[in-house]
Amino acid sequence: MPGNELVQSLGRGLDLLRLLAESNGGMRLADVVAATQLKRPTVHNLLRTLASREFVAHEDGIYRIGPAVHMLAAEAASGVFLQHAEAAVRHLAALLPDAIVSFCEPVGGEVLVRFHLFPSRMLMQRSSSAVFSPYQTASGLAFLAYADPETRQSVQMRHPFEVEAIQVWQTETRLEKFLKEIRAKGYVLPPFCVGSKFRLAAWPNLSAEGKLLGVLGAAWHVAPGATEDYTTKVLTALREAAHRVPASKQVGEKPTR
Repeated sequence: MPGNELVQSLGRGLDLLRLLAESNGGMRLADVVAATQLKRPTVHNLLRTLASREFVAHEDGIYRIGPAVHMLAAEAASGVFLQHAEAAVRHLAALLPDAIVSFCEPVGGEVLVRFHLFPSRMLMQRSSSAVFSPYQTASGLAFLAYADPETRQSVQMRHPFEVEAIQVWQTETRLEKFLKEIRAKGYVLPPFCVGSKFRLAAWPNLSAEGKLLGVLGAAWHVAPGATEDYTTKVLTALREAAHRVPASKQVGEKPTR
């Protein structure tokens, strides 16, 4: 029956992905042909199609699993992780009803805003495209503080210091000194917000290996003549909410901190 028919080319493509995933360091075209017993033109066209969608990478005659496969796996694991992150944002909003709260995730060298919740609003704003500035936001600075050299180079190419940061930080030395302070303290209070009526703070969520998984952030207005140390309250709330975010993006991982 037509409803029970399978798409042969799709099945073969999936078989090729599994074959490459199980290989040690990738395979040459001839090896794939030998392993599958398919005709060489068929294998070549299947691999070329998969490569066009980045499910397969081809370099120096070797075919390997491409970045799109890793991205799908990461998204699957990230789904559970983000469920906990959303709950943490809602908890943070309950602790800080007058603040704008958010959760960001480092994705592809950008600070992607996953969740945003504003005071007096019940609906959570979810996003897959909004990004924060790496130099002028607390969450962005947390991202820079824990980024590896390769990511930092990517950030510099996309967001040149001379264009986007020099007015705020004046020199790269000053920025690097503050990033070191972030790693030492474990939270972010940007110096350019000191004395301002609008304050920012962020709390990095790190894995057991010290890799940045996400950032909880808060922004708030300081009322004229206010005497309460609201900054301490914000940091306490951020730390408490951060305990609700898993220290891993592995499927099934639960908050343990």
